[in-house]
Amino acid sequence: MARGTAVGRTHTSLRARAAVFLLGLAALLPIYSPQPLLPELARDLGVPATSTAWTVSATALGVAVAAPFAGAVSDRLGRRRVMLAAIGATALATVACAAVPGFSALLAARSVQGLLVPFVFAVAVAYVAEEVAGPGAAALNALYVSGTAFGGFLGRFLSGAVAAQLGWRASFVALALVLLATLAGVAAWLPRERRFRPSGGLLAGVRGIGGHLRNGRLLGTCLVGAALLFVQVGAFTYAGLHLAAPPFGLGTVEVGAVFAVFLVAVVVTPSTGRLVPRIGPRVVLVLATATSLAGLALTLVPSTAAVVAGLAGASTGVFAAQACATGQAAESGGRARSSAVGLYLTCYYAGGGIGAVAPAPLYEAAGWAGCVALLAAVTVLAAVAGSLAWPVGAGRAAQPPASSARTASIVSASAGDLSGRYRTTRAKRSATPPG
Repeated sequence: MARGTAVGRTHTSLRARAAVFLLGLAALLPIYSPQPLLPELARDLGVPATSTAWTVSATALGVAVAAPFAGAVSDRLGRRRVMLAAIGATALATVACAAVPGFSALLAARSVQGLLVPFVFAVAVAYVAEEVAGPGAAALNALYVSGTAFGGFLGRFLSGAVAAQLGWRASFVALALVLLATLAGVAAWLPRERRFRPSGGLLAGVRGIGGHLRNGRLLGTCLVGAALLFVQVGAFTYAGLHLAAPPFGLGTVEVGAVFAVFLVAVVVTPSTGRLVPRIGPRVVLVLATATSLAGLALTLVPSTAAVVAGLAGASTGVFAAQACATGQAAESGGRARSSAVGLYLTCYYAGGGIGAVAPAPLYEAAGWAGCVALLAAVTVLAAVAGSLAWPVGAGRAAQPPASSARTASIVSASAGDLSGRYRTTRAKRSATPPG
């Protein structure tokens, strides 16, 4: 899929694959990067440690606001153009984070980052679905997922490593440089669209949300997604504070390195995609919930190794459950899938935004154990909501394994697969030409 290569081939060039990997990296790099910096932000900006969690929440809520509109804008203006502009603008907003005079300005800059990020991750999945056919699309989506997982890890790890040496402001500068390098790579290597056809208006992709408010299956799925990201963000935000405090006393670098456990999902989530058609999403959701609960319980052991292992288990369960939820959201949207995608992504990231700050009172009153109790309760809520909302047998053997693996993979890191599924449908519909 280099420039000039015919559209619809099942294989892509090395440069095109590298560009898609970089898109995944750029999509997740900035969202949770402050998580290892919270203690240092509290000291330098003179705010309570729990208040610094708003630096994560502000971005997640920004994503929730913009997510429904990202696909609609790219439907009108074009995929490649929108993604390049979004990466460049995100780099500028990241530099702004380094130059802010105080905490309120930092929250404003982080919110701008959140408003921009959906124009990378949602549009990237749509681009792949439209431009690549057959097994090549599944392979490229898997590569995109690897990029998102690596970007999520790199953002946290790089922030911690740079801040330990040069301060938290320098960490944002380092992230901005990574984004600029990513922008250069994508601009050089990502082929221009061949199948894209502009839509008739910017709001075409968000129509029908009113009807979805009467769709119990979709609303239940949205609740599942919101609860899952609540747990993921809450666990890693306050685990960082927990590990920085006695008896652990981890430094900024060590806390940043803990986020390497996210890389486990790169291996586990595709297996979830193969399992769902065999035993159904409701059973997989229950198994994933049990995994998360066991992981959360393990983090209560006063040992660094136990806490890290527990976080790995908890996050793996969340990713597996999220793979089930995204598939159900796509199926329950009916003909108005674009607006269903927007509603789901809004709920998903709203849950993450709330998860960054809601555990704060419990953490102050009861420490990490109080957070674990809340996160465990929300994990169970997700399982109950999915079990009640999803029909028995839904999702079983409805797709070939490759398609199922693709669905599980795309959203595990970024929740973008719903957009991808919609774009796949749209691309198939629009071969002569897209609508």
